[in-house]
Parts: sequence; C-alpha cells; structure tokens
Amino acid sequence: MKVCFHGTADEISLVVGRPLMVLLAARDLPRMRVFELYHPHVHANAFHDHYRLCALMTETTDEGRTP
Repeated sequence: MKVCFHGTADEISLVVGRPLMVLLAARDLPRMRVFELYHPHVHANAFHDHYRLCALMTETTDEGRTP
C-alpha cells in the first residue's frame, strides 16, 4: 500500500528516518499495528515550506518482520 505524509520540513524529518511506523486504531482490534516503510521519496513545494513524503507500507508481524 502507498502512503503519503504532508507537513513542514521538521515534521517530515521525524517520519523519514524511521523504518517502522505504529498506527493506533480507535475501534479495531488489535489497537496497535506496526508497518514497515519502503522506498521513501520526499517532494517539496517551492512556494510554501511544505513537503510530502510518499512510501510503500507493509504490515509486519509481532516480531517486526513482514509476513
């Protein structure tokens, strides 16, 4: 699955260096799911200080490995 994050340079820098992402679900069980990010690309908007990080995302198992 492809995912994109939008934000300032500081916000994107918090995401771009992390190989694993944790998503919390409000109603689904399990409430926490872990995903690996692959092939991240950062795109800049020259007129505003906003950036877009796009990457491929795959859910991992409890051990942190892709099933």
